[in-house]
Amino acid sequence: MKIRWCTSVIILGIGVLPLTTSLASASPGGGQGFTPGNAMNPPAVSPVVERDPEGLGIGEHSRSPTGLLTASPTLVREPSQTSGGLLYRMTVEFGGLGVGGDKDAAKFREYKDLDSGAYLNNFTLMLEKPKSAFHLDAAGGGVGRADQFYVVDVGRYNTWRVRGWFSETPHVFTSTYRSLWDGVDSAALTLRNLRPGGTTDANTTQANMLLAISSTPASDLELTRKKSRTRFDFTLSANWKAFASYTRERREGSRPFGAVFGGGGGGGNVEIPESIDYNTQDVLAGLQFANALTSFNVQAAGSFFRNDIDAMLFENPLFITTNTIAGVPATTFTQGQFDQYPGNEYYNLRAEFGRKLPNFLKSRITGVLSLGRSQQDDNLIPSAIEPLTGGTINGVSTANVWNTTDSLSRLSADARIDTTLADLGIILNPSRALALTAKVRYFDTDNSTEYVACNPITGQWGRLLNNGSGGSFVTPNLTVGNNPAGTLNTGYNGTRCDYAATQGLGLAPSAGDVPVRTAPYEYRQVNSVVSADYRMNRTNSLEGAFEREDLTREYRERNEASENKVRLGYVNRDTASGTLRIGYEYGRRRGGDFVTTPLAEFYSISLGPVPTAATTNLGTWFRNPEQFRRFDVADRNQHLLNARFNYGIAPTVDLSAGLQVRDVEYPASELGRNDHQKLTSPSVEVGWQPTPTTSAYAFYTFQDGGQHQANLQPNACVMGNFYYFFSDGTVQTNATGVPPPPPAGTTLAGTEQVQPANFRSLCGTASATSPLFTASRTWTTSQDDRNTVTGLGFHYELGRVLTEFGYTYSNGRTRIRYEYNAAALGLNATQIALAGDGWSDLVFVQNFVDANAVVPLYKRLSLRVLYRFEDAKIRDWHYDGVSVNPMPANNGAYLDFGPQDYKVHVFGALFRYEL
Repeated sequence: MKIRWCTSVIILGIGVLPLTTSLASASPGGGQGFTPGNAMNPPAVSPVVERDPEGLGIGEHSRSPTGLLTASPTLVREPSQTSGGLLYRMTVEFGGLGVGGDKDAAKFREYKDLDSGAYLNNFTLMLEKPKSAFHLDAAGGGVGRADQFYVVDVGRYNTWRVRGWFSETPHVFTSTYRSLWDGVDSAALTLRNLRPGGTTDANTTQANMLLAISSTPASDLELTRKKSRTRFDFTLSANWKAFASYTRERREGSRPFGAVFGGGGGGGNVEIPESIDYNTQDVLAGLQFANALTSFNVQAAGSFFRNDIDAMLFENPLFITTNTIAGVPATTFTQGQFDQYPGNEYYNLRAEFGRKLPNFLKSRITGVLSLGRSQQDDNLIPSAIEPLTGGTINGVSTANVWNTTDSLSRLSADARIDTTLADLGIILNPSRALALTAKVRYFDTDNSTEYVACNPITGQWGRLLNNGSGGSFVTPNLTVGNNPAGTLNTGYNGTRCDYAATQGLGLAPSAGDVPVRTAPYEYRQVNSVVSADYRMNRTNSLEGAFEREDLTREYRERNEASENKVRLGYVNRDTASGTLRIGYEYGRRRGGDFVTTPLAEFYSISLGPVPTAATTNLGTWFRNPEQFRRFDVADRNQHLLNARFNYGIAPTVDLSAGLQVRDVEYPASELGRNDHQKLTSPSVEVGWQPTPTTSAYAFYTFQDGGQHQANLQPNACVMGNFYYFFSDGTVQTNATGVPPPPPAGTTLAGTEQVQPANFRSLCGTASATSPLFTASRTWTTSQDDRNTVTGLGFHYELGRVLTEFGYTYSNGRTRIRYEYNAAALGLNATQIALAGDGWSDLVFVQNFVDANAVVPLYKRLSLRVLYRFEDAKIRDWHYDGVSVNPMPANNGAYLDFGPQDYKVHVFGALFRYEL
């Protein structure tokens, strides 16, 4: 069984485009950014430091250009010096931690490694020899822990420089997983105490599994990311520099993953631990030139992703139900298989150019040209592991025709996406008060990925799903009148997967929604921007910009779309009282006509004419109603307001207030994301700095957002049938034309008959009298998100005794509500009571306290005593009832019981030695 990368077809994106996801593991640019640190050392090292009482040599209570009080710089110790002229400075902080409470909770440990015991928190080393311009800086923290980090910077000023980084980060997904398998983190999972494929029947299998789950202790599913990077910089001359870097990232471990047997919604569902063993290597090299007027940069980059687990096998504990395939017992499916993310590469060539034109309005022009290629050519695996002996699909034997690579239309992926980026800009300064900018950006993707979903051995169009326990196939339609008399359901097989030859048969297909070819999604994007910045006087300036974006997408509901944006801004820099910044943006997106079936040529609808015979259900010929709009291509009106006000309400007190308001409207979206998507986020912060060594702060921020969407549950569109629509929204049908008796308390609201001349308009458009997309079967959902973050803290120094305290409270809540017509959807009273009108709220509430006191003990030795308190309350309806009932159905098991509340105390005593 192969769910995400289950067959060659899925690897290449039949119906979706996972190629983009697989290639995303190889990242461009060689991994440019890296910030060392961990939970105990957020700013890398020395999280608690003294302030420099002499400051920057400026007046007391001075303010920055933003209007806020100037932060006192930290105290930097003068280095020691040897007789040979070598300057040096070294620090190390070490001691012990005590951790109590719910320290094993996954959310507490999610990205950190805090446990009781000895702890080398951080260290630094600086060496410098001014005469030779040599320097070396090194730092690290969390030594020996799963969240350790190290950085080193060595070189000779203005000649050469080498920088190296290493970080290790844990990611704990869950601490409540009940694993039924041995071999977690490996390429093969074997059941510990259960029989693969189940036992005599589903109920007996369920009883055995419940017993195994109840006796299995909770365990962690986690991975560790180890990332290292080295960068070289060389100064070749006054104008020329060269650089190169190498980055390597390893990810090892496991995470929860859903495995499905059967077809459609599945006939067997279980959470397995997906094994992860990724290796990504990035290389980058380039050359830079710069003089007074001209600068350019050329570079080449490559990123190479490898998955050391090519395919992962797991033994199946369920007694499943099958779909599509006949004649194969459920116990045949003893194992499943995932073809893991394939190895892939990314290559990029990039050139950047800049030129000053001082004699032409003091202008500067810039240009960028970038060419990229993402590719993977993974060997594809068969759709089934078992030989499927004795089985048939549409009357064709499945024995040994799906468990071989000969069943694939190609043996390897040969997937590739090429990208082109061109960017040209100019900055003009016609006067000291005015700056003008113009820029054009062009980006294009070319997707050359191809695959045909057809078995060359049998000639069958479609694909097996989930190791053969399910399937998605198309045959000629056998309803009398759709195809010539004597047409068999094997009528397509004789073309042996020739797409054009199959179309040439002129046989109406049995369904219209079966994926048969890869859709090579690609797009072209052009962005044009013109902006102006006008300084009215020393303290006031205005900004304005106009931007246009043109998008051309292949194989999307809307081939072309454009968006115009207008941005306005005002800045007041009156440093005597504060600063005010206000920005407003309006965007309007419109485009061409919508096509509800943009992928028709890649689905079975393209293999032949539309069936016209009576009793033929044409529901699969319509993927969406005419009114459905996907939000990324729909008409959109967008308003965005940003305001920030900084004000000194007293010589030692700052007030900073901000507001962000966003309103996105989808004016033409009846179905899909519609109505308004709103976000409002006010914030306020107060800072107090009575002396350079004493400060306090308090802040509050609130965010309120919401969105709305609508869709409907399709009914049926049967050729020749009469449909009767009643005032309560219910629909009844028959082929006789005789109206059925109306449900109690209702009246007949309308009648329609599906015919060859009207089926497209009648069934393709949502309306009160549409047989397929009946408006009364519409359901709507709204999501409201509210998040509050507030906190306070202080920094105080009494002599050389330093104290810091910080407290943060966060509260996030998501509410999901829905509405529906129960009668139209055919729900009974029990179902209505269970469904209600929404889910229980998603809640995450956290308190975090961080307190430190640093006491000098000796000339170079000090003691830091720390205390941390962290607690969280988590409510997630996805996991409601799972711990009590992990198998609500006899062919589905949930082994992860979800995130847990926690309360943790951390005590520490750390000695700091400076040399």
